[in-house]
Amino acid sequence: MTHLQAGLSPETIEKGRLELNENPDTLHQDIQQVRDMIITRPDIGFLRTDDAFILRFLRARKFNQIETFKLLAQYFLYRQQNLDMFKSFKADDTGIKRALMDGFPGVLKSPDQQGRKVLVLFAANWDQIFPLDVN
Repeated sequence: MTHLQAGLSPETIEKGRLELNENPDTLHQDIQQVRDMIITRPDIGFLRTDDAFILRFLRARKFNQIETFKLLAQYFLYRQQNLDMFKSFKADDTGIKRALMDGFPGVLKSPDQQGRKVLVLFAANWDQIFPLDVN
């Protein structure tokens, strides 16, 4: 087990091995392979490249390094192209406060049967405005 897996139960580690192809023996190598791909896209500002952050993306793509890099690049490219959306992403921002007060998102106190957090969205509290031009 590596420091990146510290705090995970043996059951969770085994689930990661079976379902996500996560291997503690190659974890740092997997992360480094993704990190090495970052230099191929100097047009993207990769703001975070630490082990724990890249590990999240590796898990999301079942440790497929190429798919992980694509997802990571898309994430930072989207943030780069939508700066106004992320410039004031703080809990004390008026819009963020309103979203939280409206119940976005909700996390159940009890986990599911496998110990995972359950996220609940309260769509009834949202006032969605759709464009009229549907061409």
